Amino acid sequence: MEYNEYQEQAAEHMRLALPLMKKHGIAMTPANYAVWYEYVSGNNEALKHAVDSHVDDNERLTEKQSGELYQKFFDREKDQTALLEMRQDLRRVLAEVLTFVSSGVMSSKKTSSNLTDIVDKFHPGMKQEEIRQVVDEVLSETRLAVSSSELLSERLNTTMEEMQDLKKDLDEARREAKVDTLTKLANRKALDELLEKATRDADSNNVELCIIFSDLDFFKKINDKHGHLVGDQVLRVVANTLKGAVKGRDLVARYGGEEFAIVILNTSIENVKRLAENIRTEIAAKRMQRKDTRESLGTITMSFGVARYFPSEGVDSFLQRADRALYMAKRKGRNAVEEALPPTL
Repeated sequence: MEYNEYQEQAAEHMRLALPLMKKHGIAMTPANYAVWYEYVSGNNEALKHAVDSHVDDNERLTEKQSGELYQKFFDREKDQTALLEMRQDLRRVLAEVLTFVSSGVMSSKKTSSNLTDIVDKFHPGMKQEEIRQVVDEVLSETRLAVSSSELLSERLNTTMEEMQDLKKDLDEARREAKVDTLTKLANRKALDELLEKATRDADSNNVELCIIFSDLDFFKKINDKHGHLVGDQVLRVVANTLKGAVKGRDLVARYGGEEFAIVILNTSIENVKRLAENIRTEIAAKRMQRKDTRESLGTITMSFGVARYFPSEGVDSFLQRADRALYMAKRKGRNAVEEALPPTL
């Protein structure tokens, strides 16, 4: 595309996005603008479905929902900051190890050579798993050296303790990075990683793989009437209900906002539909109350879309079909379960 054409297209997207933001009462912040610019561009089908689903339910998209969409589809700054801090910690500790090597504290040439090879793996763009691998290798080599009386330095023992602390921080960060803070379910990142592996297994081994997409009906009305703290209470109750309905091998995740997903292995689509129907019935039968006033929240319902994975269709097609099935459940009156159509391969 020529530069002038790009300018014209960008101007057109801006012309379309700004009135929509004004219509929904969305503040003109860079994050909100990014959501609506991407929406009108049509380049991100998942984001477009998410916005359309909110609007279909509530007629208007709230400031909070727009912020959640930005975090879901755009915000990676928090993860990048944590990763940068880990790289800096690793660089400092590895510098200590190199000092020991160069000063001759280690009496074994083999140990020195091995540690130098490990340190050479460090590079500024390291991912979390690469950092973890280097930490494990350094710990293994230094433990071996200590056990054979090659390392007698108190400074090195201190460095080993720092490496152990860094390893614990990495393990904790890896766990936290995959958990939704509100519901304690798996988050979108954990879901994406599992689906990548599960679809590969299904492609190569014909493993039965299904997914349930679910979304709370008219959730905005709960937030508008009772406030977001009560809305959070409802999300936690729903999360616990979903978690209690499946086996330990199945993954329950908060997909974003009031949307949830369940990945189910080695189960037929018919049984998955029955599971979704059982969950739908259980949610609708609950009589939730505000914790502070005991005021009834009325009937809470959810809509569900279920899909079976077809070998070689890929993750994107799988998720889009499940999302369309959920959308059809909404269109047909909500509080329903719909099965996705097969993919067009």
